[in-house]
Amino acid sequence: MDITAFGATCDGRTNDSAAIAATIASAKRRGLAVAVPAGVCAYGDVIRLDGVQLHGAGDASVLYALDPARAAVFLYGDGAALTDLKLSGIKATARRAEWEATRVTLFGASNFRIHNLTIEGSAAAGIQTAQGAHHGSISGNRVSDTWSDSIHLTDRASYIEVLGNRITNSGDDGIAVVSYRQDAGLVHHITARDNVVLHNRWGRLMSVVGGSQILYENNQLDTNDGGHACVYLAQEAGYATYAVHEVVVRHNTLRNCGSAATGHAAVMLYSDGQETNTQVTLERNDIVQGGAAGMRIFGPNTGVVLDSNRIQGASPPTDISTPGVSVTPYTAGPVGYVAP
Repeated sequence: MDITAFGATCDGRTNDSAAIAATIASAKRRGLAVAVPAGVCAYGDVIRLDGVQLHGAGDASVLYALDPARAAVFLYGDGAALTDLKLSGIKATARRAEWEATRVTLFGASNFRIHNLTIEGSAAAGIQTAQGAHHGSISGNRVSDTWSDSIHLTDRASYIEVLGNRITNSGDDGIAVVSYRQDAGLVHHITARDNVVLHNRWGRLMSVVGGSQILYENNQLDTNDGGHACVYLAQEAGYATYAVHEVVVRHNTLRNCGSAATGHAAVMLYSDGQETNTQVTLERNDIVQGGAAGMRIFGPNTGVVLDSNRIQGASPPTDISTPGVSVTPYTAGPVGYVAP
Protein backbone atom coordinates (compact mmCIF):
# COMPACT_ATOMS: atom_id res chain seq x y z
CA MET A 1 0.00 0.00 0.00
CA ASP A 2 1.61 3.25 -1.16
CA ILE A 3 1.57 6.12 1.33
CA THR A 4 0.67 8.56 -1.46
CA ALA A 5 -2.69 6.78 -1.81
CA PHE A 6 -3.48 8.04 1.68
CA GLY A 7 -2.47 11.62 1.00
CA ALA A 8 1.30 11.74 1.43
CA THR A 9 2.80 14.40 -0.84
CA CYS A 10 6.50 13.50 -0.46
CA ASP A 11 7.42 17.03 -1.50
CA GLY A 12 10.05 17.44 1.23
CA ARG A 13 8.09 20.16 3.07
CA THR A 14 4.60 18.90 3.94
CA ASN A 15 4.26 16.91 7.16
CA ASP A 16 3.10 13.50 5.91
CA SER A 17 2.83 11.89 9.37
CA ALA A 18 -0.96 11.46 9.28
CA ALA A 19 -0.87 9.86 5.83
CA ILE A 20 1.95 7.51 6.82
CA ALA A 21 0.11 6.43 9.98
CA ALA A 22 -3.15 5.88 8.07
CA THR A 23 -1.38 3.73 5.49
CA ILE A 24 0.28 1.61 8.17
CA ALA A 25 -3.03 1.09 10.01
CA SER A 26 -4.81 0.02 6.83
CA ALA A 27 -1.93 -2.25 5.79
CA LYS A 28 -1.96 -3.98 9.17
CA ARG A 29 -5.69 -4.69 8.92
CA ARG A 30 -5.25 -6.19 5.45
CA GLY A 31 -1.97 -8.01 6.09
CA LEU A 32 -0.08 -5.96 3.49
CA ALA A 33 3.22 -4.10 3.36
CA VAL A 34 3.66 -0.33 3.06
CA ALA A 35 5.56 1.30 0.20
CA VAL A 36 7.40 4.62 0.32
CA PRO A 37 7.88 5.97 -3.22
CA ALA A 38 10.85 7.86 -4.58
CA GLY A 39 10.79 11.35 -3.13
CA VAL A 40 11.35 13.16 0.15
CA CYS A 41 8.55 12.21 2.51
CA ALA A 42 8.72 14.50 5.53
CA TYR A 43 7.27 13.47 8.88
CA GLY A 44 6.96 15.17 12.24
CA ASP A 45 6.23 12.36 14.68
CA VAL A 46 7.26 8.78 15.49
CA ILE A 47 6.42 6.13 12.88
CA ARG A 48 5.09 2.90 14.45
CA LEU A 49 5.23 -0.50 12.74
CA ASP A 50 3.41 -3.22 14.69
CA GLY A 51 4.17 -6.36 12.69
CA VAL A 52 4.05 -4.30 9.49
CA GLN A 53 6.71 -4.15 6.79
CA LEU A 54 7.69 -0.78 5.32
CA HIS A 55 9.78 -0.74 2.14
CA GLY A 56 11.22 1.90 -0.14
CA ALA A 57 13.10 2.02 -3.44
CA GLY A 58 16.55 2.53 -1.90
CA ASP A 59 18.11 5.92 -1.26
CA ALA A 60 15.62 7.54 -3.63
CA SER A 61 12.93 6.96 -0.97
CA VAL A 62 13.65 9.40 1.85
CA LEU A 63 11.89 9.61 5.21
CA TYR A 64 12.84 13.11 6.35
CA ALA A 65 12.39 13.88 10.06
CA LEU A 66 11.21 17.42 10.72
CA ASP A 67 12.02 17.12 14.46
CA PRO A 68 15.15 15.24 15.62
CA ALA A 69 13.45 14.65 18.98
CA ARG A 70 10.56 12.79 17.25
CA ALA A 71 12.51 11.10 14.45
CA ALA A 72 12.17 7.45 15.48
CA VAL A 73 10.69 4.49 13.69
CA PHE A 74 9.40 2.00 16.30
CA LEU A 75 9.04 -1.68 15.43
CA TYR A 76 6.87 -4.06 17.47
CA GLY A 77 5.29 -7.46 17.10
CA ASP A 78 6.24 -10.33 14.82
CA GLY A 79 7.67 -9.96 11.33
CA ALA A 80 8.07 -6.18 11.13
CA ALA A 81 10.57 -4.87 8.60
CA LEU A 82 12.15 -1.61 7.53
CA THR A 83 14.11 -1.83 4.30
CA ASP A 84 15.51 0.08 1.31
CA LEU A 85 15.13 3.62 2.62
CA LYS A 86 17.09 6.70 3.51
CA LEU A 87 16.40 8.15 6.98
CA SER A 88 17.47 11.76 6.99
CA GLY A 89 16.16 15.01 8.42
CA ILE A 90 16.89 18.15 10.37
CA LYS A 91 20.18 17.57 12.18
CA ALA A 92 20.35 17.26 15.95
CA THR A 93 22.64 19.70 17.74
CA ALA A 94 22.96 17.72 20.99
CA ARG A 95 22.69 14.17 22.28
CA ARG A 96 19.29 13.07 23.58
CA ALA A 97 18.20 10.09 25.68
CA GLU A 98 14.54 9.67 24.68
CA TRP A 99 13.48 6.64 22.65
CA GLU A 100 11.75 8.99 20.24
CA ALA A 101 15.12 10.46 19.25
CA THR A 102 16.57 7.09 18.18
CA ARG A 103 16.19 6.52 14.44
CA VAL A 104 15.11 2.86 14.69
CA THR A 105 14.06 1.09 17.91
CA LEU A 106 12.95 -2.53 18.20
CA PHE A 107 10.55 -2.88 21.15
CA GLY A 108 10.31 -6.61 21.81
CA ALA A 109 10.11 -7.21 18.06
CA SER A 110 10.62 -10.76 16.78
CA ASN A 111 11.58 -12.11 13.37
CA PHE A 112 12.33 -8.56 12.25
CA ARG A 113 14.45 -7.31 9.36
CA ILE A 114 16.33 -4.00 9.16
CA HIS A 115 18.02 -3.91 5.77
CA ASN A 116 19.61 -1.48 3.32
CA LEU A 117 18.91 1.70 5.24
CA THR A 118 20.99 4.84 4.94
CA ILE A 119 20.76 6.56 8.33
CA GLU A 120 22.13 10.09 8.24
CA GLY A 121 22.46 11.37 11.78
CA SER A 122 20.52 10.75 14.97
CA ALA A 123 20.20 12.62 18.24
CA ALA A 124 20.51 9.24 19.99
CA ALA A 125 21.37 5.79 18.61
CA GLY A 126 21.01 4.77 14.99
CA ILE A 127 19.45 1.34 15.63
CA GLN A 128 18.63 0.05 19.13
CA THR A 129 16.86 -2.88 20.75
CA ALA A 130 14.59 -2.82 23.81
CA GLN A 131 12.25 -5.11 25.75
CA GLY A 132 13.85 -8.38 24.72
CA ALA A 133 13.83 -8.02 20.94
CA HIS A 134 14.82 -11.36 19.41
CA HIS A 135 15.37 -13.37 16.25
CA GLY A 136 16.10 -10.76 13.63
CA SER A 137 18.68 -9.28 11.30
CA ILE A 138 20.30 -5.88 10.90
CA SER A 139 22.07 -6.02 7.57
CA GLY A 140 23.55 -3.95 4.78
CA ASN A 141 22.86 -0.60 6.44
CA ARG A 142 24.95 2.57 6.27
CA VAL A 143 24.89 4.54 9.52
CA SER A 144 26.71 7.84 9.99
CA ASP A 145 27.00 10.79 12.36
CA THR A 146 24.94 9.51 15.29
CA TRP A 147 25.24 11.23 18.65
CA SER A 148 25.06 7.91 20.49
CA ASP A 149 25.87 4.30 19.44
CA SER A 150 25.28 3.46 15.81
CA ILE A 151 23.95 -0.06 16.53
CA HIS A 152 23.14 -0.77 20.19
CA LEU A 153 21.87 -4.19 21.32
CA THR A 154 20.63 -4.17 24.89
CA ASP A 155 17.77 -5.13 27.24
CA ARG A 156 18.00 -8.93 26.82
CA ALA A 157 18.20 -8.89 23.01
CA SER A 158 18.92 -12.34 21.58
CA TYR A 159 19.46 -14.34 18.38
CA ILE A 160 20.24 -11.32 16.23
CA GLU A 161 22.61 -11.09 13.28
CA VAL A 162 24.40 -7.82 12.50
CA LEU A 163 25.79 -8.33 9.02
CA GLY A 164 27.57 -6.20 6.42
CA ASN A 165 26.81 -2.77 7.87
CA ARG A 166 29.03 0.27 7.30
CA ILE A 167 29.35 2.75 10.17
CA THR A 168 31.18 6.07 10.09
CA ASN A 169 31.65 8.93 12.55
CA SER A 170 29.75 7.30 15.38
CA GLY A 171 29.25 9.54 18.39
CA ASP A 172 29.69 6.57 20.72
CA ASP A 173 30.20 2.83 20.14
CA GLY A 174 29.87 1.68 16.54
CA ILE A 175 28.37 -1.73 17.36
CA ALA A 176 27.63 -2.44 21.02
CA VAL A 177 26.24 -5.30 23.07
CA VAL A 178 25.39 -4.03 26.57
CA SER A 179 23.74 -5.98 29.43
CA TYR A 180 22.70 -3.81 32.36
CA ARG A 181 21.92 -5.50 35.66
CA GLN A 182 18.70 -3.49 35.92
CA ASP A 183 17.43 -5.40 32.87
CA ALA A 184 17.67 -8.69 34.80
CA GLY A 185 19.17 -10.70 31.98
CA LEU A 186 21.98 -10.93 29.47
CA VAL A 187 22.03 -10.05 25.82
CA HIS A 188 22.93 -13.34 24.16
CA HIS A 189 23.45 -15.17 20.88
CA ILE A 190 24.56 -12.19 18.81
CA THR A 191 26.66 -12.49 15.65
CA ALA A 192 28.29 -9.42 14.09
CA ARG A 193 30.09 -10.28 10.87
CA ASP A 194 31.42 -8.48 7.77
CA ASN A 195 30.85 -5.00 9.21
CA VAL A 196 33.06 -1.96 8.56
CA VAL A 197 33.36 0.62 11.35
CA LEU A 198 35.42 3.75 10.68
CA HIS A 199 36.44 6.91 12.56
CA ASN A 200 34.53 6.87 15.82
CA ARG A 201 34.36 10.31 17.38
CA TRP A 202 33.97 8.72 20.84
CA GLY A 203 33.33 5.33 22.41
CA ARG A 204 34.66 2.10 20.94
CA LEU A 205 34.30 0.69 17.46
CA MET A 206 32.85 -2.62 18.75
CA SER A 207 32.08 -3.55 22.33
CA VAL A 208 30.57 -6.20 24.56
CA VAL A 209 29.85 -4.74 27.99
CA GLY A 210 28.05 -7.69 29.47
CA GLY A 211 26.76 -10.44 27.23
CA SER A 212 26.90 -14.15 26.47
CA GLN A 213 27.59 -16.21 23.36
CA ILE A 214 28.70 -13.30 21.21
CA LEU A 215 30.65 -13.72 17.95
CA TYR A 216 32.49 -10.79 16.37
CA GLU A 217 33.96 -12.12 13.14
CA ASN A 218 35.52 -10.67 9.98
CA ASN A 219 34.95 -7.00 10.76
CA GLN A 220 37.12 -4.08 9.64
CA LEU A 221 37.68 -1.58 12.45
CA ASP A 222 39.74 1.47 11.58
CA THR A 223 40.66 4.58 13.57
CA ASN A 224 39.20 5.69 16.85
CA ASP A 225 39.50 9.47 16.86
CA GLY A 226 38.66 9.52 20.59
CA GLY A 227 41.63 7.32 21.45
CA HIS A 228 39.54 4.42 22.74
CA ALA A 229 39.63 0.74 21.86
CA CYS A 230 38.69 -0.92 18.60
CA VAL A 231 37.33 -3.93 20.51
CA TYR A 232 36.23 -3.46 24.14
CA LEU A 233 35.10 -6.38 26.30
CA ALA A 234 34.24 -5.47 29.86
CA GLN A 235 32.24 -5.70 33.03
CA GLU A 236 31.75 -2.14 34.25
CA ALA A 237 30.78 -1.31 37.83
CA GLY A 238 30.21 2.33 36.95
CA TYR A 239 27.43 1.37 34.55
CA ALA A 240 26.26 -1.65 36.59
CA THR A 241 26.69 -4.21 33.82
CA TYR A 242 27.03 -7.95 33.80
CA ALA A 243 30.29 -9.61 32.75
CA VAL A 244 31.07 -11.17 29.35
CA HIS A 245 30.83 -14.92 28.83
CA GLU A 246 31.60 -17.13 25.83
CA VAL A 247 32.72 -14.32 23.56
CA VAL A 248 34.72 -15.02 20.39
CA VAL A 249 36.52 -12.28 18.46
CA ARG A 250 38.21 -13.67 15.37
CA HIS A 251 39.55 -12.70 11.96
CA ASN A 252 39.01 -8.97 12.45
CA THR A 253 41.33 -6.16 11.33
CA LEU A 254 41.96 -3.47 13.95
CA ARG A 255 43.87 -0.29 13.10
CA ASN A 256 44.79 2.88 14.95
CA CYS A 257 42.85 2.54 18.17
CA GLY A 258 43.65 3.30 21.80
CA SER A 259 46.06 5.81 23.25
CA ALA A 260 48.27 6.45 26.26
CA ALA A 261 45.92 9.25 27.32
CA THR A 262 42.92 6.93 27.67
CA GLY A 263 44.84 3.82 28.70
CA HIS A 264 43.09 1.89 25.95
CA ALA A 265 44.73 -0.62 23.63
CA ALA A 266 43.35 -1.81 20.31
CA VAL A 267 41.78 -4.63 22.34
CA MET A 268 40.67 -4.07 25.95
CA LEU A 269 39.43 -6.90 28.17
CA TYR A 270 38.78 -6.22 31.81
CA SER A 271 36.45 -6.51 34.77
CA ASP A 272 35.90 -3.97 37.51
CA GLY A 273 35.62 -6.89 39.93
CA GLN A 274 31.88 -7.24 40.51
CA GLU A 275 31.82 -10.31 38.29
CA THR A 276 34.45 -12.38 36.45
CA ASN A 277 34.56 -12.43 32.67
CA THR A 278 34.72 -16.01 31.40
CA GLN A 279 35.63 -17.91 28.24
CA VAL A 280 36.88 -15.16 25.95
CA THR A 281 38.76 -16.11 22.78
CA LEU A 282 40.64 -13.66 20.52
CA GLU A 283 41.80 -15.55 17.47
CA ARG A 284 43.66 -14.59 14.27
CA ASN A 285 42.97 -10.89 14.46
CA ASP A 286 45.24 -8.48 12.60
CA ILE A 287 46.19 -5.50 14.78
CA VAL A 288 48.09 -2.60 13.21
CA GLN A 289 48.94 0.28 15.52
CA GLY A 290 50.84 3.54 15.32
CA GLY A 291 52.47 3.18 18.71
CA ALA A 292 49.53 2.55 21.06
CA ALA A 293 49.21 -0.77 22.89
CA GLY A 294 47.99 -3.86 21.09
CA MET A 295 46.09 -5.85 23.74
CA ARG A 296 45.44 -4.95 27.37
CA ILE A 297 43.90 -7.52 29.71
CA PHE A 298 43.42 -7.01 33.45
CA GLY A 299 41.08 -7.71 36.33
CA PRO A 300 39.26 -10.98 37.09
CA ASN A 301 39.02 -12.98 33.87
CA THR A 302 39.11 -16.76 33.38
CA GLY A 303 39.38 -18.95 30.31
CA VAL A 304 41.00 -16.24 28.17
CA VAL A 305 42.67 -17.53 24.98
CA LEU A 306 44.81 -15.43 22.62
CA ASP A 307 45.53 -17.52 19.55
CA SER A 308 47.64 -16.43 16.57
CA ASN A 309 46.85 -12.72 16.63
CA ARG A 310 49.27 -10.71 14.49
CA ILE A 311 50.24 -7.45 16.20
CA GLN A 312 52.31 -4.80 14.41
CA GLY A 313 53.43 -1.31 15.42
CA ALA A 314 52.08 -1.61 18.97
CA SER A 315 53.88 -0.52 22.13
CA PRO A 316 53.63 -2.78 24.00
CA PRO A 317 52.15 -5.56 21.84
CA THR A 318 50.45 -7.03 24.92
CA ASP A 319 49.87 -5.79 28.47
CA ILE A 320 48.43 -8.72 30.41
CA SER A 321 48.12 -8.73 34.21
CA THR A 322 45.34 -11.33 34.48
CA PRO A 323 46.96 -14.67 35.41
CA GLY A 324 46.38 -17.81 33.40
CA VAL A 325 45.82 -16.23 29.99
CA SER A 326 46.71 -18.72 27.23
CA VAL A 327 48.82 -17.06 24.53
CA THR A 328 49.80 -18.70 21.24
CA PRO A 329 51.97 -16.27 19.22
CA TYR A 330 51.29 -15.67 15.55
CA THR A 331 53.60 -17.61 13.25
CA ALA A 332 51.85 -17.97 9.90
CA GLY A 333 48.51 -18.21 8.17
CA PRO A 334 45.63 -15.89 7.33
CA VAL A 335 44.57 -13.21 9.77
CA GLY A 336 42.19 -10.29 9.73
CA TYR A 337 39.24 -9.08 7.73
CA VAL A 338 38.51 -10.23 4.18
CA ALA A 339 35.98 -8.21 2.21
CA PRO A 340 32.99 -10.47 1.45
